[in-house]
Amino acid sequence: MVFADDSLFDVIIFGGQSNMQGQSEKLIDDGAIAGAYEYKMLRNEFVPLKDPAGEDIRPDGTAGVPYTDELGAAWHPQTALGSAAYGNSTLLPSFAKEYTRLSGRNMIAVHAAKGSTDMACWLPGTTGYAAIVNKTVKAIKAAKERGFSVGNVYMVWLQGESDAIIGKAKQVYKEELAKFADALKKDVDLAKFGIIRVGRFTNDEKDMEIIDAQDEICKDNKDFIMLTCLATELNNDPESMNPFVGGHFSAYGLKKLGGAAGKTLAEYVKNQSSATN
Repeated sequence: MVFADDSLFDVIIFGGQSNMQGQSEKLIDDGAIAGAYEYKMLRNEFVPLKDPAGEDIRPDGTAGVPYTDELGAAWHPQTALGSAAYGNSTLLPSFAKEYTRLSGRNMIAVHAAKGSTDMACWLPGTTGYAAIVNKTVKAIKAAKERGFSVGNVYMVWLQGESDAIIGKAKQVYKEELAKFADALKKDVDLAKFGIIRVGRFTNDEKDMEIIDAQDEICKDNKDFIMLTCLATELNNDPESMNPFVGGHFSAYGLKKLGGAAGKTLAEYVKNQSSATN
């Protein structure tokens, strides 16, 4: 992929667990999104952004294998970052469509998610954290080597189901999120940490510990922004939920989540640009 020398691209990290990795029930191929590209670290290439997104990367940074039902739990210890499960849809294209349209900016997507991960899997010093930083740093370096400008780096985070399962307390989850964001500010110059508020997974008070934590940190910590609270609404819409895997969104549901999150971040970016002009 060849970019114009004067092109400016925001780098957007898509991090989290299975709903961000892309564990939907089918592939919706709407074609590539204009002005949006995905960085493929294993090939050190930029490709037009379309589904299925992501890569299977081992902890040592080499090529891994896609998740299969046959591998099951054995897939997790040998994988740092995963591609869209079964080659199905993610929320990345719908996010990118709205972000590029409304912000007027181009973007590079860094897909960096892995299913069944709680926050402890992403904290500094872990394999997960190293994988996110490594892929993001390489994406920025590759962009600059190709002669185009990198704008801001943003996180789009969809995660917390595993923390609800283990009964993590609200305050602990908030502290871990803050620690994660602080480290990313230093290591990849993260400008803003955006949260797609998690949906219901345990369907009891444990979900609310995580939901409340995400609400509160976006309200109280200037480094965070709430991108959408739509997930809990979609939980009540059968068409938006994966009919084969409980607690996971369908391709249609992910499309709605991505679009809503892309609109919010685009509005934030436009407001920031207006304030500095």
